[in-house]
Amino acid sequence: MAKLETEMIRWSTLLFERRLISGWGGNLSCRLGENKFLITGQHAPLGFLTTKHLVRIDRNGSAVVKGQKPSSETPMHLAIYAGTDTQVIIHTHPPMVLAFSLTHGSFVPISFEEKYTIGEVPIIVQDTPTVTEPEKVVTELKYHPVVIIKGHGTVAIGKNFEEAFLLTDLLEEAVHCQFFKERLNGAPAAGERAPSDLRHLPTVRPGKGFALFSEEHMKALVDGANGDADFRSRGAETILTSSLTLVLQEAELAWTVRFRDGAITALEKGDSGEFLISGNSEWWNAVFSNRIDPFLATQQGKLKLKRGELADLSRWYKPFQRAFALWQTIPVR
Repeated sequence: MAKLETEMIRWSTLLFERRLISGWGGNLSCRLGENKFLITGQHAPLGFLTTKHLVRIDRNGSAVVKGQKPSSETPMHLAIYAGTDTQVIIHTHPPMVLAFSLTHGSFVPISFEEKYTIGEVPIIVQDTPTVTEPEKVVTELKYHPVVIIKGHGTVAIGKNFEEAFLLTDLLEEAVHCQFFKERLNGAPAAGERAPSDLRHLPTVRPGKGFALFSEEHMKALVDGANGDADFRSRGAETILTSSLTLVLQEAELAWTVRFRDGAITALEKGDSGEFLISGNSEWWNAVFSNRIDPFLATQQGKLKLKRGELADLSRWYKPFQRAFALWQTIPVR
């Protein structure tokens, strides 16, 4: 426990130095075991944290040591631990993100690194000083490593404090870049998708939808991509010539899509693709229903890239981004 206390104090200090928190704002926590947690206490100054500000709690949020008071955001932390497999939580009040959240419904990064790492970040509406409806936060954290609470702050999760800290820091810097871009050249409002991202996308098709990974579903994906001039243009521009296998784990079902010079030339059963991505139905459904970006899902390990390197696959980011945008208009069940 002493090591975790030291870690929490270290990262709290860094949050303060990076101006991601100020005064008595923000709170951190981590798992100590299945039903035990360590969290910063009420009114704890994160920039000057000591062990006396750290509170050990049980799964009900009660302090193990009588008289200690855990953070007022303890219910949110416990809900996130119950709903995800995260090991740590960092909740801060970054000033750029706070200002941005007041006038936007989500944040879309402009750089490729940010798109790979944090993806589109949802902004959750809430009107109380502490988070009284943590279910909304938990739902979004299943699909995003960091979320924004409107007018309140950010919540980042991770396998350790370093990961959650870097997500928080990267998001603040990404929003800063958006504001800077607007001042420089009058670009579209920060957080809005570029028109080319959504250009000529068909509306979501009515009906019950296709069974996930069925032959009908896969053929609809192929037809949707090949019938789109923007996909073919992006594919030709990047000389998209490769093969990609998609695997549905539970059904042990694999489909290989073959690309040549920017068009899909073949659809085959089997796992012979140059690149192979595998995942369970929960995450494939999330991808095809536009709950999570496929590159972000792969980066986070929700989908597993079991053959090939993500850096090699990402050179065709533009056509694949367009393909998945098209595929997300095809309903699945």
